[in-house]
Order: sequence, then C-alpha cells, then structure tokens
Amino acid sequence: MNSTTITAQPGTPYVDVVREFDAPPELVFRAHTDPELVARWLGPRGMQMEVVEHDARAGGGYRYVHRGREGEFRFRGVFHTVVPDKLIVQTFEYEGTPEHVSLETARFEDIDGRTRLTRRSVFGSVEERDAMVASGMENGVRDSMERLAELLRPGRVIVDITMSLDGYVTAPGVDLEHGLGVGGEALHAWVFSQTPREQEILATTFKRTGAVVMGRRLFDIVDGPHGWSDEMGYGARQDQSAPPPVFVLTHEAPEKVRLADRFRFVTDGPAGAIRQAKAAADDKDVVIMGGGTTCYEFLQAGLVDVLTIHVAPLILGGGTPLFRGDAKVRLELLESEMTAYAQHLTYRVLADN
Repeated sequence: MNSTTITAQPGTPYVDVVREFDAPPELVFRAHTDPELVARWLGPRGMQMEVVEHDARAGGGYRYVHRGREGEFRFRGVFHTVVPDKLIVQTFEYEGTPEHVSLETARFEDIDGRTRLTRRSVFGSVEERDAMVASGMENGVRDSMERLAELLRPGRVIVDITMSLDGYVTAPGVDLEHGLGVGGEALHAWVFSQTPREQEILATTFKRTGAVVMGRRLFDIVDGPHGWSDEMGYGARQDQSAPPPVFVLTHEAPEKVRLADRFRFVTDGPAGAIRQAKAAADDKDVVIMGGGTTCYEFLQAGLVDVLTIHVAPLILGGGTPLFRGDAKVRLELLESEMTAYAQHLTYRVLADN
C-alpha cells in the first residue's frame, strides 16, 4: 500500500512530502493543473472546496476557498514554473496571514508507469515552518494525498443511495405508481431541491459516472409508465442526451423495454454485472443506485469500494431497508457534509469484511 511520508527536519525551514501513485505522471500532473480535478482532492476531508482561479502557467495565478464548520479559509499564489508532467513551482499564501509566503515545488517522477510525487515547501524562517506544522498541516496533507490517490484510482464501484434516519430507502407500498413507496418522495427532496450545493453534489456524481447498475425491481419502476423519461433519468434532471449505460441485474431479460437504448441486462450475477459495467465505464465510476436489496447484495459480496449514503431527515417507520440483521460490512468514514435537505456520508468499504 502506498503511504505519504512527511519530513520536517528540526532547524530547517522546509517540509518535504513524498507519495507514490498508481498512475502515470501525466495524470498526476493533470490533477494538479485542471481546476475541476484540483477541487476534488486538495484540502482536508469534510471541507467544501471552491476554486476561484487556477491558471496553471508561468505567471498565472490561483485562488481557492475552503469552507467548513470552523469557518472559511482563503488561499492564493502565483505559478513561477510549469513543465508539463514534470515540475510545478508556485508560491503559497494564506490570506489570513498575507505577510507569510512559502515557495512550493512539486516534482513528478515516472517509475515504470507509476508516479513518485515529491513536494517541498520552503518557508521564510524556521519559526514560520514550525507554526505551519503546529497548525495541523500534516493532517491536511495526508487527507489531500489520500483523496488524490482515490481520484486517480480508475473504475471505483460505488453504492450511492438515499436513506431515512431509520434505515429505509423507500416507504411502504412500493409499486409501479409509487416507486419510493406511499409518501416516500420526501426521501429525495435533496435531489430535486434548487439549493446550489445539493445540485453541485448531484452534478459532480453524474459527471464521474461511467456506468450504472440496478436491480430488476428498480428497473421495472424506472422503465414503467411513471418512471424515467427523455428529461428524467439517472441523475434526475441532469442532461439526458448522453446518459451512462445502465446494467440491470436480473434472472431473465424482459420481453419489452420502453427505454431500450438505456438498459443492458445481466443474467450471470453481481460479479458479471460489475465486470460488464467496468468495461463500459472506462476510467469513470460504476455506481450501484438500487434498490436497497441489490445494494446490500453487492456490499455483502465484497464488490463495492465506496458507500455513499444521503441521509434524509425523516423517519419512515417501515419500507425497504438498506441493511438487514445479518449485515457485516466494515466502513471507514471519508466525507461528511450537511446540506439543507440531507446529511451526505461517504465511506470506504474495507476489504476485510
């Protein structure tokens, strides 16, 4: 397993960070220079990242904001040297202390198709360096490197589902007319809200998705008369002109399919569904969206890398549970964010379940 090494030698104004990634230098470099990608990994977990400016060329500038429970933190700097796939030299400044500016160098070394990233931060004095280390710099760096490794890891399998506080993914009474059960629409209030952050979460997930997996019961609902349409599909009201393919886990393919161009049917079990979905997704994520029984089946089979649960603030008292009494899945919390209509929790599924 790759790990992050952080060295701050006593009496020197430097901090050195070394991390190896299972990705070629061009991909690691791109993750440092593409604003959309930078926003997905830079900074500690649990904070919202806004890239205000990111012009990765010699003389270009950058500016970004981290927002969290402890407040808002703004950073900026200037790129001095940018050599594609090899080197970035830039300044770094926290706007709260504009008199302290550090110089950061990032080197991207090719190791048989993998990358060794070496970063050095040079501070104005030993005292400035020590103050930065004492402020919790190490935790932020380790989080960033782990998030970057996750970003560069192709083809993650993600269970992404909305759940009530008492563990149900639908209300009672699910049928073709009531896909979320009778009164269950409140579960997905966050999906159809117009709040900027919740729409951003939905859009980001849609962009990262290369293929979708669902069970037969959910397929019957979304392909039914009250289900998806030309304007509504995976990702709710995201652009449906080129939606990701949907793989349906079933014992037997249906004779008729209303939205035939969107669905492919898999009859050789969960592992077969993942294999086909990964082939279609290229380097994007495979998202298992439901229903609850299908998500649970994939989790129990050890086929899932990440579990994302959007917890709606309501108690249903019954319906379709996500977990059953025999659930044995060990998780590690990666992200937690509260928005107006839900608590968004992201976990790494540990391999030794």
